[in-house]
Amino acid sequence: MTAIKPPAGFENFPLDIEVVPAGRQFGRIYGSAFPDPLGYGKTPSRFSDPRRRDAAKRFGVLYLGETLKVCFLEAVLRDRRDGLIGDLPIEEKELYARRYAEIETNAELYLVDLREDHAIRMGVPTDVAKSSRQSLARAWSLAFHEHGSKPDGIIYPSRLNGHTNLAIFDRAVAKLAAVRLVPLIGARGLATVINDLRVSLVDIA
Repeated sequence: MTAIKPPAGFENFPLDIEVVPAGRQFGRIYGSAFPDPLGYGKTPSRFSDPRRRDAAKRFGVLYLGETLKVCFLEAVLRDRRDGLIGDLPIEEKELYARRYAEIETNAELYLVDLREDHAIRMGVPTDVAKSSRQSLARAWSLAFHEHGSKPDGIIYPSRLNGHTNLAIFDRAVAKLAAVRLVPLIGARGLATVINDLRVSLVDIA
């Protein structure tokens, strides 16, 4: 199927925007080696800036999830269960090498909504919301970032379990604050997530 890129004039077309109020909490799993729970990069990711020639002009993206489970799926498990049945062993040291941050909005976020039928209403291909074609998702992310309404990022369903994720453009990271940081292994509810996903922790010396 031909990849459908943002059409001419898209920057002036009305977007479906979800307004996330101040005081909402989300989660993020990140490497313990990185001191800033709100740190972000410009390396290739689902909705990263596809431009490569001028790094200074590229935007960064910070990813958040509405639940610990979706954060665990996106940051740790991903596609490792594909084709596997039974319990999936994961080394405990993987969890000790990560931290879990509870992130709160301190101002309203204006996010392009790719959930339910919003993408269809805006003419956005379904592959963008599902992120099954990352080059296409990045092209549309750039179009959202450059849109005349200057949204703060994207709100979209996880391809792994349908829970809500946020991709926050770097210009809006100041609207977030980390309110609680814990080692991932000690995150509230992690045992339930591990049991639900049939993961077994192993200690390999």
